[in-house]
Order: sequence, then structure tokens, then C-alpha cells
Amino acid sequence: MPTLPEILARLQFLTQESALLGLFITAGVILVARDWRTLILALLAQYILAGLILSRVIRPDLAALKVMIGAFICPILFLSARQVSTRLAFFASPAEGNKGAGWINFRGWSNFSLMSLIKGQDRRRSPAATGFMFRVLAVLLMIIIANTLSNTFTLPDLSLNMTTAVYWLVLAGLVTLILTEDPMRVAHGLFTALTGFDLYYTTIEKSLLMTGLWGAVNLLIALAIGYLIIAKGAGLEEEF
Repeated sequence: MPTLPEILARLQFLTQESALLGLFITAGVILVARDWRTLILALLAQYILAGLILSRVIRPDLAALKVMIGAFICPILFLSARQVSTRLAFFASPAEGNKGAGWINFRGWSNFSLMSLIKGQDRRRSPAATGFMFRVLAVLLMIIIANTLSNTFTLPDLSLNMTTAVYWLVLAGLVTLILTEDPMRVAHGLFTALTGFDLYYTTIEKSLLMTGLWGAVNLLIALAIGYLIIAKGAGLEEEF
């Protein structure tokens, strides 16, 4: 069975332009999508594409380590969201001996953010200005800004494509953080911005020690956000 560095080496046929296009798609999905499964898959694909780009400028084993860190972060978010989703589904389904008030209570909260943590924002609470079309326009605007910045302020020791990727991921992550307050979406926005920063910082500091410390920090952040996801899910349970 091939190791992760070998897999990244086999993917070298993908050009930086192709990887950059993939990053445009994954970060755009994170900014626009609402389903938590889609968000986690997009984040995992984003880590793989970032590792593929880094494998051309740093040692393949370090690039593979960064992909593995992302591969640990995604299950943490998945298990947290899955636990909340399962428990909310249990409270949402009417019990055989309690089909009265419990079911009415669920129907009364059906338009409330029953799955706002998992599938998106509460439409009654969030203004229309932050709806789907607004997010699509925000994606297009951030792509234009990222390309403009990469052509105007090129980062040292980075190619034009990598510079664009850094600007794009940081901008997309920050915009996601601004437009949401749900822990799940906050996690994806934060890790997107951190991935963009990591693309730049790794070209400056290539030591294994710093890579390990950076990975430990990211894992601790993922654990903290996983706790917040479960805590908010417990708060939603109390609404029933």
C-alpha cells in the first residue's frame, strides 16, 4: 500500500494551476454550503490540495505530515457534528408514548435553527443580506481581490499561483468567520484562513519541530471547537 508521500508524488501531474482551481472551489464551497458533511469533505479536499502544492516547495514528508494533520482535524469535527445531529434527531422524532406536546414542540421549532449548527443558519434570525446569493457574490469578489493582491503585492519566495492561493484562503476564511456564528462554520472559516497562512509560513520555516508544533496547535483548536459544537447542540436540546 503506497504511503502518503508516495501518493502526493503520484499526484505531481496536477499543475499548480489545477490545484489553485481546486482551492477556489473548496474554499468557495465552505463559504457557501450549509450541509455539515459537504463542509467537512471540502475542508479535507482543501488540506490535500494544499499539501500537493507544498510538496513542490518543501520536503514531501513534511507536506504529507500537514495533510495528515488535516486528516485528524476533519474526523474531530465530523464526530462532534455527528453526535449533535444524532441527538437532535432523537429529540426531534416523536416518541410512541409522547406524541402530543413533544411533537407539537418540534413542529413549533421546525423553522427555528434546529439544524442551524449542522446545516446552516437560522433563516428567521439571519438577514437576507447574508443569504445564498450574497455568499456567491462574496466568493466572486474575494477571488477578484485575491488575484489583484497577488499581482500587486507578490509574497517573497512564492510563485504567483501560491501567492494567489495564500491570499484567497485567508480572505475566504475571514469572510466565512464574519458571516457566521455557528461553531461548525466558524471552524471551517478558521482552518481555511490558517491553511492560507500555513502555505506562506511553511516556505519560511521548514523545520520538523515547527511543523509539529503548528499541527499540535491546530489539533487543540479542533478539539476546542468540537467541544463548542457539542455544547451548542446541548443548548439546542434544551429548547425541546
